[in-house]
Amino acid sequence: MKTSKTLAVLCQFPFADGRSCRMPRAHNHEYLCIFHADRERRLLDQQVLDAELAADLLGPAGELRSTTDVNAFITRLTKHAVAGRIPPKLFHSLIYSASLLLQTLPGVSNDVRIALGFDHWQAELRRIYSVRSKPTT
Repeated sequence: MKTSKTLAVLCQFPFADGRSCRMPRAHNHEYLCIFHADRERRLLDQQVLDAELAADLLGPAGELRSTTDVNAFITRLTKHAVAGRIPPKLFHSLIYSASLLLQTLPGVSNDVRIALGFDHWQAELRRIYSVRSKPTT
């Protein structure tokens, strides 16, 4: 029979059937073994990466606005892929989607200029780039 002192040094990861992992707890984690602590870290890293990629693609206002936005997204995406944070299949799918977005941006620009006029389009671009150039506090 395991004592409470023995259980305190074992991994506390719960399996779906109610059992707990019986590996020794990692010295640098409060309650998980090396394997489960690594899985937890990768999951948390992936959540942060997902949020970063969404912010890169959609920008602070939550929408894609310019070729520069897509270019910045592709640049960040490539850096993450090279660092091994994005699986190759997902990387290729995201790059393909970004290339489709780039191909449609001239049409969007044309639609806005026809519907609202060139001056409106020019004012919107100035607004977008002036927001980006302001220092963040």
